[in-house]
Amino acid sequence: MASAAGLAVHQGVESQLSFAEICREASFGATRSMADPLVRQQAAEGAVLRAGAAFVAYPVDVLKTQVQAGHPNYNRLRSLPRLVGDYRLRVFSGYPGVGVNSFVMGALMFGGYRFFDNFWRLQKVPDYWRPAVAGGSIGLICGLVATPLEQVKTVLALQESWLKDGKIHERIYPSVVQGMIRAPWQLKFYAAAPLMIRTGLFDCQLFFYNSRLREWIDARRSSYSPSTTIAISTFGFMLAGLLGATVNYPFDLVKGRMMSEAFHATTGERSKSSMVGTFRRVLKDGGVLGLFRGLPTRSFLHATVWCVVGVGREACERLGMRESAKKRSAAQGHSQKLNA
Repeated sequence: MASAAGLAVHQGVESQLSFAEICREASFGATRSMADPLVRQQAAEGAVLRAGAAFVAYPVDVLKTQVQAGHPNYNRLRSLPRLVGDYRLRVFSGYPGVGVNSFVMGALMFGGYRFFDNFWRLQKVPDYWRPAVAGGSIGLICGLVATPLEQVKTVLALQESWLKDGKIHERIYPSVVQGMIRAPWQLKFYAAAPLMIRTGLFDCQLFFYNSRLREWIDARRSSYSPSTTIAISTFGFMLAGLLGATVNYPFDLVKGRMMSEAFHATTGERSKSSMVGTFRRVLKDGGVLGLFRGLPTRSFLHATVWCVVGVGREACERLGMRESAKKRSAAQGHSQKLNA
């Protein structure tokens, strides 16, 4: 049952809620939303599809890490065949970290977005801008939570070339699990700041663009067939992701540069660097264009991921995998529309 403060808000009674009351009401709204079988179906579907897409695109992810680290041989998108030939199956050694992050981020994103959407609604943020504010809020948290696995994954992605180049004599971490156990906290959170900002910016844009896209589709739904609507939604979702990834790329580059240096910096083999210091160094070495070094590789990575996710979403709809959830959702009185 809703709290007294929550009921007052729903009834339109103007009252000044405390921070704790706002958090309780926002949590209640998120819990109620996540009780919808269709929302839970979407959350599980999204996590599985993202984990699968990350596996398909993972060699490109490893290449992106090398490009951002400045490796002389793996320095552009067309270096991918060479990297895969040199790494062989070890190119996937860091994937378990990405797979776990996909599921963790999925759970945080679906529940957390609904919490912040309610939280900022109670703070009277306008409906038009609330998806951006709520998306940015949960994105910052997701970035912090994802940092340790992302850092270990980066070390695993780079250590094969470090071995080949003679920078190390044995693998630092044989697996993601051992890396998470053995890596010190200082290393795990070395590049937390740029990753949090990158993820916050990306989710801020993604939820805003998608909310505008859904409004546009809803206004014209009667003019298109269901398959056309799904195709437009999928393409728009992919385009929103690419645009968001382009805008926040300088922070992704700085994150990648810091994570590639983190192991040697935390062991004292080289000087430590802050996010601001790394930005200055990148600007000094390559100017403003230097902040976008490796953007084609990341754009190709995102296009691959969102294409796999988009095709998977359409397949779920066409194969009727959502029908059972839709029926249970309707029986419980929930909306039958998938939401963010």
